[in-house]
Amino acid sequence: MAGGRSKAAFEWPTVALIVAFAIAWAALILGHAAVPWWLSLPALVYLGGLWMSIQHELLHGHPTRWNSVNTTIGFVPLGLWLPFVRYKSAHVQHHRSDLTDPFDDPESTYVDPARWQHAGPLRRRLMVFERTSIGRLTVGVPQVIGHFLVRDLRSLRDRHVWSAWILHLPAAALLAWWLFAVVEVPAWEYVIGFALGGAACSALRSFVEHAAVLQGTRSAIVETNPAMALLFMNNNLHHTHHADPDAPWFDIPRLHREMGSNDIAADGAGYYRGYAQVLGRYLVRPFSQPDHPLSPGARPVGSRGIS
Repeated sequence: MAGGRSKAAFEWPTVALIVAFAIAWAALILGHAAVPWWLSLPALVYLGGLWMSIQHELLHGHPTRWNSVNTTIGFVPLGLWLPFVRYKSAHVQHHRSDLTDPFDDPESTYVDPARWQHAGPLRRRLMVFERTSIGRLTVGVPQVIGHFLVRDLRSLRDRHVWSAWILHLPAAALLAWWLFAVVEVPAWEYVIGFALGGAACSALRSFVEHAAVLQGTRSAIVETNPAMALLFMNNNLHHTHHADPDAPWFDIPRLHREMGSNDIAADGAGYYRGYAQVLGRYLVRPFSQPDHPLSPGARPVGSRGIS
């Protein structure tokens, strides 16, 4: 562990959060008939986003010292579309990569400058639209999912890829059968709420969390209210997370203050006072240019420029 921390057998705040999540999810699913859709849908969105944050915590080696236990919990395919093992593999590579580089960072939202140069006018407009907050939360959500699925389809010769899907697909199909045929949860409600809504929460959190700046940290900070901080398990303090990726979520705020992460982020990828500021500032204005400004052949307009 970074900073000389010893690894506890169980991190009880995380265990308690997972248990509370499981109870809330089960109660909402089993009692769905008594809850109107206009209440259950936003609840599913929040729980879907929280589940993705829990999976993020699990892949970083929490809440137990046993990787097999953490992986078994994360494997449960509640979101239906994302194999946990593939998510873990990509995210570990992300932490080891040259952040934001589309050739090295599997979670980069930037594109190869050559791809931008060869794109037609409509495709360029779509790329720019996806860099706005409204674009990120609409077409950007299926685009991220589609990009992930297409990348894995192209990598099916890799044993680690196809073995992950062979395990995931039957488990996801079994869960879907239980949800939609046995418990009779409306499929549209669960898919739009938990699966796509959860992915939208993750898309909001990750929208500005990395910027391809020439100097300073490429990881941003977004301060937020307690409900959103819990939803993202403090991963909105993203510079702090990247500075110490082994830190458990409940320890990040203390480390954030000790590191002075706000000032560090402000001199690099950016510091924001909340997601309302993020959404408003980039509602129709692109967060940055789509093509990676630090790659060979990039346009000389800078990481925040657009042409």
